[in-house]
Amino acid sequence: MGARGKGLGNTSAGLYDEWSLFNNPAGLASLTKGAFVVAYDKTPNLPGSDRMVAAATFRALKGAVSAGVFRFGDQRYSEQIAAAGYANQLGLASLGARVNLVQYNAEGFGTRSVISFNFGGIAELTPQIKVGAHIINLNQPVISDDNGERLPTKLLAGIVFTPQESLSVAVEVEKDIEFKATLKAGIEYRAFGKVSFRTGFNLFPGASCIGVGFRSSRIILDYAMEYSDFMGTSHQVSAGYPFHSK
Repeated sequence: MGARGKGLGNTSAGLYDEWSLFNNPAGLASLTKGAFVVAYDKTPNLPGSDRMVAAATFRALKGAVSAGVFRFGDQRYSEQIAAAGYANQLGLASLGARVNLVQYNAEGFGTRSVISFNFGGIAELTPQIKVGAHIINLNQPVISDDNGERLPTKLLAGIVFTPQESLSVAVEVEKDIEFKATLKAGIEYRAFGKVSFRTGFNLFPGASCIGVGFRSSRIILDYAMEYSDFMGTSHQVSAGYPFHSK
């Protein structure tokens, strides 16, 4: 989640920002301020697939502590996640972990809740190059006792190249252990110090993304649009309020 990452072709493995709790939790480590963030994602061609999220991050325990909630779906089928994460900087690398309470609710089938874990890291090889990787649902909890179905485990790894202060290029590979890998890439250009323009794409399945953002010391605003042949157009808007925290 976070419209910045969506505008960059859904790349997130090497990003440091306020949305790292719901992407690579290691990205929380470099935040110098706390932040409150909210986002809403809508796909008009898929009724009942709206996604909403809110999170708060604080500087604490010699690192960064974050907590947030996520919701997907409608009254017939929904997914809810309550997440908490921690990240710390260790030399040139940052490490982060996240624990999730995941709840599924399907009409006629009741509610099922499980706990899962995510783990990630980001290393700064040079001032211009960062590499990151994280794993989602590391413990593969069982969500159906009837057929042994488990939460999907995903591995993501990527690189962010920043040749100059105003330009970043991100390339990432995502692999669900049950499906073929997906290649993602994006470019972000920061103009006038506060405004950012973004574009990106995905392969397998194919999708294209564009986005724009505004960032100041008091507010963070981002918008992204994604188009794919399978789902049509989806839109995401996110906002954040940075603040000083000990």
